[in-house]
Amino acid sequence: MAKTGFRIALAGGLAAALLLAARRAYDRRARERVVSHEGMDDPEIARAFNRVARLPQMRLLRWYVARRAAAMVQAGQAADLGCGPGYLVAALAQAAPGLQVTGIDLSDEMLLEAESYARRFGLQERVAFKKGDVVNIPFPDASLDLVVSTLSLHHWSNPAAVLDEIARVLRPGGSFLVFDLRRDMSAPFYLLLWFATHCVVPRALRHVREPLGSRDASFTPQEAAQLAGQSRLTGWRIAPGPLWLTIEGAMD
Repeated sequence: MAKTGFRIALAGGLAAALLLAARRAYDRRARERVVSHEGMDDPEIARAFNRVARLPQMRLLRWYVARRAAAMVQAGQAADLGCGPGYLVAALAQAAPGLQVTGIDLSDEMLLEAESYARRFGLQERVAFKKGDVVNIPFPDASLDLVVSTLSLHHWSNPAAVLDEIARVLRPGGSFLVFDLRRDMSAPFYLLLWFATHCVVPRALRHVREPLGSRDASFTPQEAAQLAGQSRLTGWRIAPGPLWLTIEGAMD
């Protein structure tokens, strides 16, 4: 009986200590936006991000975004801004066979990897990749039916200008879906990112404080609405989720 009582007391003490540590971590969270410096030009950091992108939870996220975007537009021309290794491009092409999808990224290395990834799924006839910057999307005015972007909004130095570019390249009635973390996520989700940053992700990402740094650099739904309101996007709405938000809609 004494041993049982000791074990119960020990377990209770450990639980209390963990709860106290979690509370302190949450209380120290950044309230105001802090610009992220992920260092994606560092090959080691880029490789670490790619390893994380292959995790099941990230595949589930891409499935969610691809299905949501495919429900908006089933056919036509689409672009993924900041496509990285092309995982979302492939998922979107698979979800909407009527779409021709172009991934856009600044990194030559990422574009080569994306092309290789698309070939693995036999998608090379339905997807393409271009080097380009989100502040100067390499498409003519009113030429796209859909623009998507995932977990890139918090990187943009001038988000309203990028939203203007999205508005420029979309045809009348064209749709957009900009998906990102939300900074005002609830305590359980914040602590999940805190735990991942300190205990789960590769060392290269821990050195740049990711993914928690992306949370700190992200926007609240109210801030996202202000950004969209400052841009030339029309027909937009903010759709908040428990961990994320989207700026989405169709141009009038």
